[in-house]
Amino acid sequence: MTLNLTKQYILIFIFFFGTLTSCSNNQENKTKELELKQKELDLKEREISLRENEAQQKQKLKIEESTKKPIANNKNKKELRYLYHANGGIIGYFSDGTIVGCPRCDFCRSNIQAMFNDKPHSTYEVMSDGSLLINNSDREFPSYNDDNGWALIDYKWNEKVPQE
Repeated sequence: MTLNLTKQYILIFIFFFGTLTSCSNNQENKTKELELKQKELDLKEREISLRENEAQQKQKLKIEESTKKPIANNKNKKELRYLYHANGGIIGYFSDGTIVGCPRCDFCRSNIQAMFNDKPHSTYEVMSDGSLLINNSDREFPSYNDDNGWALIDYKWNEKVPQE
């Protein structure tokens, strides 16, 4: 009987010692788990801050691009510089050095606006004497004298454009 009692004490002691060590292991595991969760939280916070920084940088780039676009558009936007009209149609000389003709078109606002979308058929240069050198061969001398058909010379209108 004493032997059984000693066995029981030994078993109780082993069981008690085993639970103590498992409790300490559980405590270690919980601290490791908490450390891992803290590291995971730190990583998520870094990721969020990086995303916020990227979003701010994208916003800054969009703002910079939007402020630059009007300047670029103004440089690329072609304007009507000279306009000649006659019974045979109208001819527009644009600021980018191109010429667009509209044969059999009346001198009116809608036909002039349509010329902005038409394909150019020639090019020109403004010479020092104010004449226009067309395709490096022909010359035109725009002037407001005697109602000769020049409605616009160097961005200055001589005639009012009819509505239709």
